[in-house]
Order: sequence, then C-alpha cells, then structure tokens
Amino acid sequence: MKPSEMIKTLIRQDQGYSGKSVSFRPGQIVSGKIVKLFPNQTAEVQIGPHKAIAQLETPLSANSRYWFKVQPGEGMIHLKVIESAGQAGMASPAVSLLAQLGLPASKENKLLVQYFLKEQLPITGETLQLASDWLKEGESFEDGLRILKELIVRQLPFTKDVFLALSSVNNGDSVSILMKKLLQQLNQSELTARGQKISILLNDFTQTAREKSGALAAARLSAEWLSTKNQANSLAAFNILKALELVKGGTNEETALMQAIDSWSQRNHIPGQLAIMEYIKELLQTNQSGKRQEFILNLAKLSSVIGNFQVSRGQSQALSEVQRILSNIRTNQITFPVEDKIIVPLIKEAMLLNMKDSASNSGNRFLSIFGESELKIASVKMGSFLAGENNSLAAMLQPQDRTILADLKNSIQAESIFKVDQQSIKAQLKNLIQALGLSHEHDMVHFLKQPDDGAAPKWESLKPLLIGLLSEEVPFSAKDAAERILHKITGFQALSQEFGPRQHIVFQLPVPLWGKVSDLTMQWSGRKTENGDIDPSHCRVLFYLNLEHLNETIVDLHVQNRIINISVINEHEGMKALAAPLTVKLKESLAELNYKLSSVTYQKPETAGNSLKERELVKANQFTGVDLRV
Repeated sequence: MKPSEMIKTLIRQDQGYSGKSVSFRPGQIVSGKIVKLFPNQTAEVQIGPHKAIAQLETPLSANSRYWFKVQPGEGMIHLKVIESAGQAGMASPAVSLLAQLGLPASKENKLLVQYFLKEQLPITGETLQLASDWLKEGESFEDGLRILKELIVRQLPFTKDVFLALSSVNNGDSVSILMKKLLQQLNQSELTARGQKISILLNDFTQTAREKSGALAAARLSAEWLSTKNQANSLAAFNILKALELVKGGTNEETALMQAIDSWSQRNHIPGQLAIMEYIKELLQTNQSGKRQEFILNLAKLSSVIGNFQVSRGQSQALSEVQRILSNIRTNQITFPVEDKIIVPLIKEAMLLNMKDSASNSGNRFLSIFGESELKIASVKMGSFLAGENNSLAAMLQPQDRTILADLKNSIQAESIFKVDQQSIKAQLKNLIQALGLSHEHDMVHFLKQPDDGAAPKWESLKPLLIGLLSEEVPFSAKDAAERILHKITGFQALSQEFGPRQHIVFQLPVPLWGKVSDLTMQWSGRKTENGDIDPSHCRVLFYLNLEHLNETIVDLHVQNRIINISVINEHEGMKALAAPLTVKLKESLAELNYKLSSVTYQKPETAGNSLKERELVKANQFTGVDLRV
C-alpha cells in the first residue's frame, strides 16, 4: 500500500467532520424540495440533509423539486426559483442546469453536475466552470471530484492552488521522492543564496541515518585535516579521507587542496563568500617558476581580503601567516617556489577562515569541499564502519590513523544520531515538522504579534524558502519540482483542521531509517481541551511507515481515559514473536507517562489488490513516540 492510497482512504472516511455546516451564499444554485408552505410566501425547503425556512420570490407547489438561486438578504434564506428540476418532458437535471448556466453539456460536465447534485453541494456558474477546467488537467476525474467536495465542505478557498495542493496529497509521489527530484534539479543549476539553503535542507531530509552519521564523521575528519594545531592528527585525518576515497590515493596535500577549492567553488555561488577561495586558488596556480611577481601580488590580495574580514583573535593566525610569508618572500628569506611545508598550512588556515564565514552549518560547509557522488559513497562506508557493519576501513590504515578513527567513532556514538529513546524521537519529529514549514503561517502570525520572541529563524524552513524560490529566475524543471513539494506541504496543512469540538491533523514526514529514508504518514484525531489542544486522555493515531526490514506497517493507537489499545497491521509472519520482548518495556514506559497499556494486537492486512481494505484505515490522532519502538 502506498501512502497516497492511505490518504485517499482517510479522505473518504473523514466525512464525520460536518461540524462545519455548509453555508448558503448569494449566487449559489441548489436543488430543493418544498416540504411545507407557510403564509407570506415562506416555506420549509429540504436541501440535501438540511431543512431551512426560506423566503420565496414566487408561489410554488408543495412536494415539488425546483432549482433555486440563493438571493442576497438578511435573516432567513432568500430563494429565487429558476425552474422545476427533473419534471416530465424536460431535459435531465444536469443538462437543464448546464443550459441555465450557459455551459456545454459535455460528458464531463454532466458527471460533474450529477456529482454535485448527489452530494448536495451548492453550485454556482463560476464554481462549475473552474471545476470543469481543473478536472481536465487532473490525472483522475473521480479523485478530482472528491477533492472538489473537500474544498467546499471544509470551506477552503476555492482556488486552483488549493485544489492542486489537495490533489498532490491524494496522488503523486511521496514527500521524500519529490525532495530527491528537486535536489537533482538544483544540483544541475547555479544556485542563489536561497537555492543553497534549500539544497542544504533537502540534503538533510534525504539522507539515511547511516549517511548522516557517516557525513558527520567525514565533516569532522575534514576539519581535522584543515586544522594546523596538530600536524600528526591532520596527517592521520588526511590518510583516512584517502581510505574513504574522498581524496584520491596518490594525491598530495597541495593537489588535494586545489581539488577541494574547485569543488567548493562549484557548490557555493553566494557573492562575497568566494573571495578567499578564489585568491587561494590563484596563489597555488602562481606558485611556480617564472611567476614570482604574480605570486606576491596574489599573496597581497589574500592578505587584504582576510584583513577585511571581522576576524576574532582565534581566527587571526591566517592573516599573520600571510603577512609573514609576504614579508619573507619579498626579502628573499623564503625560496621561490614556496615549499609545500610552508604553503600548505597557510592554505589550510585561509580555507578554515572562509568556511567559518560561510552561512551554512558546520557539517555542510566542510563537506562542500568534496564531490556529491564521492561524498555519498564515503558517507555510507563511514556510517557502516561506525555501526560495526564493516571493519575493512580500519584495516587499510596505520596505527596512528586507527587511533584517530577509534576516537571519532566513540565521540559520534555518544551523540543523539544513534539514540532511539522516546525524547530523542519526539525531538526529531518536532524538528522535521518545523523544518518542513508545516507551521509556517502560524509562526508568521505569531511573529507579527510578537516580533522579539525569536520566531524569525523559523522562516528559514522549507516552505517559505520554496515560496521565495518560485519568485526567482530558476529553470522550469526546478520550478516545477519546487511547486510539487509546495503543493504537497500545503495540502497536508489544508487537511489539518478543526471541526467543531474535534481536531484532525494529518502530515507526511521523510524519516531517516538506518539504510533508507521512509515517509511517515500520520493522522491524529481527538477532541479539544479548553485551551485548544488535543485531549491526551481521549485520542487516536494512525500511522503508516514502510520499514527497512518489516516493510509496510500500520499502527492504530486508541486512547480512552488514558487506557491504550494498539493494533499493528503487518504481513510479517513472526511479528508478534519479534515484538513480544518489547511489550513489557512498552508497558513500563507508558506507565511513567501515566498511561495504561491494555492490549497490543497483531494482524495481517486483508488486501484488495495492492492496498489495505478501507476498514483497516481508521481515524487516528495522537502520536506518543512509542509507535516507532513497536
């Protein structure tokens, strides 16, 4: 079963939210039956499941059905009859209405009107015309009709953008696949500052846990290599980078630095941040016989640009080294070309200074000195080593190098990337929701009300960045991929609404598992407390996750008076036996949170084609962090 199929079923089942009654606005056309006539041309009119007392503009007959147009007016509903609906000798109701509205009686338009009549949805000529145009562009006419109903019943803005947003949730690729497609397009384009921020976010979203841990290790190795504080450790880090094939085996440090500068320049196109790297590159290129004057000129330029930086005391070593070498070479105290043992430490210090000035986070700025494909392979290899899956890396190294590698492994294993406790999982999900921008509009309103409470950084989440990217000059393919993700995020926001005393929240997050990124699709449902939150004592959650080894898994968690019943739907034969040792711990952990575990049941899905039967996809509402442990 695909997440999109789950969302379709959730939408079909989510019809109990009619706490928002359908309102009737001037200009709408409805099919109604006169139930009772009253004096002064008032009548009780049956419109779908609703009965209303209406003011009629012309006398009508009881027990007859008519087309009415809602008129402006205060108080009771004012209805103007258009003509009788479906009387003998007249065209079908759908054809009749289309003729009244001046729309062609095409097959699609007839089906559209029939659906509106069947579902008793209020109609306007504009609504039908827009709906007809949108359905022509959609992939599924039937799904498009359901989306139209969602727009009207949920009282969402009846616009193409919202229609496409809900369609994106109902159909199409998952969030993680859309992210990979956009990242691929961005990697083929020259990026603006906003494009680079999006690329960094997408890289993080689409990395597996193994790649994340490996990339973190590679970033720290790169920082150690570029550091001049301990030459032995720097050399050991350089040897490990060679073993990971981030640096080619026979490459010396000067050549490796040149390659790193080229890679950085290709992946960082922000004006004003390339100056140091460009001067370093020119300095290395002119460090050869016959180019002494050019070398001195480039050295002076590098000194000037470093001097213009707002450097702290700890960052001033690069400037001091440049000025010392510049003075010594002018007085012939240093031979030319300058030896590696003199020029390499200078280049490293300057590169570190450039990276510290970078706006990106520490890991990404160091990893920018490597190629994309090489980095991905190295991250997987390093991650496998850190997890004890592959020890061949250590076998390729010298004793000093293995010591550095062991220290690195110990430091990373102690960090949260390996933690799977409840609080860590909760924090990870919260960070994913914020990074996607699912709360962007709420954060923006809050910031406008209280601009000094630190809400501004949340605007750097994916959604507002995508909105900004669409206003820039970017290739059509990248813009199309960005719009698809934006529609997906907006669609989940539209589905997450309050309906009377109940709340429904549905979303999809790219969750990094060890060897793959899976899309966690979740729906929360529950009644509200007095302060507007979901009541944690009475709620329900349903989530879908395609796990790395257990494959498609659905968890239905039902909370009633803080008593929890969990149902796990999975095709694995030994699911119950595998999970049994965890049940006691689960019960204890829930008790610490003042919940009582009543039961955990396991069942295989009853399939209908390739998807689970709709009866198994019940409404759900609150995630406690326990489900991922199950």
